[in-house]
Amino acid sequence: MAAVLAGCEGDAVSEFFKNNNLMNSDDTFGFAKDKKENDDSDKADEENTEGFEQSNDTITAADIEANAGFNQETSDAGDFEGDSSNSGESDSENDNSGNAATENSDSVAFNADGSDSGNSGLGASDAEGDDSSHSGTFDPDKVNKAIDDLISEIERETGRTGRRRDVEENDGGQGDDSTTYFSDTFQQAQKEALGLSIVDIEGLKRSQQGKYAFEHLTDEGKTLYVEIMRIIEKRAEDIVVSTLDEEVLDVVCQFVLADHPEFFYMDGYTYTRYTVAGVLKKISFTGNYIYGPEEIAARQQKIDAYVNTCLAGAPLYDDDYAKVKYVYDYLISNTEYDAEAPDNQNICSVFLYGKSVCQGYAKATQYLLNKIGVPTTMVTGKVNGVGHAWNLVYADGEYTYVDTTWGDSSYQKYESGGAESQKLPLINYTYLCCTTQDISRTHTIAETLPMPDCTSMRNNYYVREGEYFTENDMNALGSLFSRRYADGSNNVTIKCSTRAVYDEFIKRLITDQEVFGYIEGSNNTVSYTTFDEQYILIIWLY
Repeated sequence: MAAVLAGCEGDAVSEFFKNNNLMNSDDTFGFAKDKKENDDSDKADEENTEGFEQSNDTITAADIEANAGFNQETSDAGDFEGDSSNSGESDSENDNSGNAATENSDSVAFNADGSDSGNSGLGASDAEGDDSSHSGTFDPDKVNKAIDDLISEIERETGRTGRRRDVEENDGGQGDDSTTYFSDTFQQAQKEALGLSIVDIEGLKRSQQGKYAFEHLTDEGKTLYVEIMRIIEKRAEDIVVSTLDEEVLDVVCQFVLADHPEFFYMDGYTYTRYTVAGVLKKISFTGNYIYGPEEIAARQQKIDAYVNTCLAGAPLYDDDYAKVKYVYDYLISNTEYDAEAPDNQNICSVFLYGKSVCQGYAKATQYLLNKIGVPTTMVTGKVNGVGHAWNLVYADGEYTYVDTTWGDSSYQKYESGGAESQKLPLINYTYLCCTTQDISRTHTIAETLPMPDCTSMRNNYYVREGEYFTENDMNALGSLFSRRYADGSNNVTIKCSTRAVYDEFIKRLITDQEVFGYIEGSNNTVSYTTFDEQYILIIWLY
């Protein structure tokens, strides 16, 4: 349901959450009105270089062709993960929804080999081009019918039809038997043994305070949240939960997974409906646990070792920006983008193998930042129609976006087919602490979880590093060149606030060759790289 909801306008999604006691009355999907339509789809398909298509060029002091290489449009293709089991990588969990019930409590699991093969039908933004569920006035009947039709289509395409079966109480009065799932006594005893008594639930709610997705739920939604969380923690099976709505179950499950990257051992879930005389009485939840207890313990030990090594050098007493940058740099320096990496939908790919795709990068970033006290959640969405994942970070009292995947040059090389001609920084900082406006140039945020409007540039990398220009200040530019020579950098990066400032720098430095006034030594040739969409110019020093 979380993915299907994206077919509605943001206000309609908010209405659904509120009507089902899932979202607080003052919460809205703040990005919906300002969300930029992805107009780059005609520039590149999934085979093209993803991320930034930069223009590389060289100028000489003696000869230059005016405007050479500057008018190339940026192509921001999506996160093409290359995982054969996922057509939309970051939709893998969204597609493990309660769209079908298990025939019995342990025979069906929505796993990567089955349920994800149809992710293209459930992508968080796939319905953007379909206006059938949009109108000036929200029509719930029309939306519900569209949802039902989409679910039926997905079930046909993915082979899920026939997996759902309502378990009906027989004529033997099973409800009086304390050993049956139709007995309230049995269910209550089972939940209490798991640590889900009324008192336990209130304590679990307190323990989750401050987690981003959790805080966007009403009290009823929070109860269901901690029930699902506890079931996953204990790797329990067939535990009755406090909702009778499969769609609500799916939404809240996605909220749990958004807050908890440590659940690396679950890649989906199943549920069972228990009915009496055709009336639904209970729904039970079972996680699809992909490892046994011994394997989970062994993997957790390796994860802990990685985390301890990584965080041993973290600037724990500095501001949050320094912590975020440290984790960003560490992960990029120790991880290779590899679509074939094992466990690439969870943190094991990064922490155990040093290889991953966007969802692994995002969950690893979240895991590490949460460890050092920087609240972080995972964000899903699309870039040019392909699933992608990144992070929302609460740094120094302000929300900002971080996309570690797009910071890794190995990712750019993968997307370009390994072309050696590309000249890129080893670490790209364009998406280290950026605003909603900047992230929306290339990313479309899914409407699964409400996101804030991130407007502050205070912790933006380019601002913090003195590389951000709101005007064509040539004296400040000269100081930047001097600093980069002094610290041994191989480039000077200029990030501009507007297109006008960017174009003026291009004209003066490249077309008019003023760049040679800042170059030290006897170089009479300068290489440069442009990112037109992001207003970034890189001058290479060596």
